[in-house]
Amino acid sequence: MSDYLPPDVLIEILTRLPVKSVIRFTSVCKSWYSLIRNPSFITTHLNQTIASKKKNDQFLLVRHYNKNDKKEHYTLHHDDETFGDKFLEIQFPFKSQLAFFRIVGSCNGLLCLCDDLFGDTHTIVLWNPSIRKSVNLPMPSKPQWPNMFVLGFGLDPTTNDYKVVRIVYYKEHLFRYKTPPEVEICTLSTKSWRRISSTAPPYCIVEFMWSQVFLNGAVHWIAYDPHVVGGFHNLILSFDMRNEVFCEMTLPVALAGQQATSLSINVLGESLAIFGYVRQIGTGSCCIWVMKEYGVAESWTKLVTINLPGELGSTVGFKKNGEVLLSMRNNLFVSYDPKTQQIKELGIHGNSRSFYVDTYMETLVLLEGQNRVLEGQLYSCDGLTSEERWMELKSSRSNCEQ
Repeated sequence: MSDYLPPDVLIEILTRLPVKSVIRFTSVCKSWYSLIRNPSFITTHLNQTIASKKKNDQFLLVRHYNKNDKKEHYTLHHDDETFGDKFLEIQFPFKSQLAFFRIVGSCNGLLCLCDDLFGDTHTIVLWNPSIRKSVNLPMPSKPQWPNMFVLGFGLDPTTNDYKVVRIVYYKEHLFRYKTPPEVEICTLSTKSWRRISSTAPPYCIVEFMWSQVFLNGAVHWIAYDPHVVGGFHNLILSFDMRNEVFCEMTLPVALAGQQATSLSINVLGESLAIFGYVRQIGTGSCCIWVMKEYGVAESWTKLVTINLPGELGSTVGFKKNGEVLLSMRNNLFVSYDPKTQQIKELGIHGNSRSFYVDTYMETLVLLEGQNRVLEGQLYSCDGLTSEERWMELKSSRSNCEQ
């Protein structure tokens, strides 16, 4: 068939197809197999997917840990009014040595997982759930316990190479760590760690509590100045994946003086968002701030304050209609509508610290490698095959509207 199609036309057609269809076409002939596994084609397909994401129906990927079966569950949900009613479960092929993996971050459909919850790093893995492939990264060269470390994950836009950055704080005393920390990077292309020459600022990122987001080519964390006495000075610390340098951003005054462990960072649309928590017995509140213009401190805007009757776990993410997704200390997963102040239980129960939400994106990243395709299938809650369930999930919106 490819003999009758000019190469540019063939690429134009294939890059517009979903991942599952593209993978099927690798068996058509050797030339198609080589084309589809070529890194340039994978990048072109990814760019097409990103460009069409706003036009097509969006799915949210939800992770939670179920205490009953002691398993991590990854499910896909329509980002609409049917959220929680219909879903597709993705088989998770890894087993944590502790309870569940920390999700360091996600970028272009690729998840970075670390098996380090309250302990040493056992595994750092990059996982593509859409094609069920993974890459285990080598163990870092720097010592771990009793030292403190923080990870970040993102993409170098100049090389299209994925990077994991590791910030190591050496322990000086019982609750004190030496600053500035040492920094090392591992890239997907080399699968090796190297120390970088640029000096990190003398700030700390809270161990065990850290969260990160990748936006505008940089990883962002909540950090604090450990040298401030009698108070707190918080800020956003970012690391540019292209130039491999650190930058600082100012937080709103209301958040800069809070305890750093009461803050977390996320993304709302294309903007940085900060969650500030006030937790009390039997109740909890969260204020959400958004940076309207990236890098401009004066653009911080307080979006909403959420007051809940139950004990709040954390704010996990957002739906495209503006509803906020929250985990509760009683293991419930709920949505909150800022307009109506209504709370809706979503029928998902799990460890409140285990919930994670992000926009799901199909990608061919990792297909070009020689890594084994993980065994297992996508399976659903109603016994349908993965292919049947996926098609039903994609068409469920139109079926509901009829």
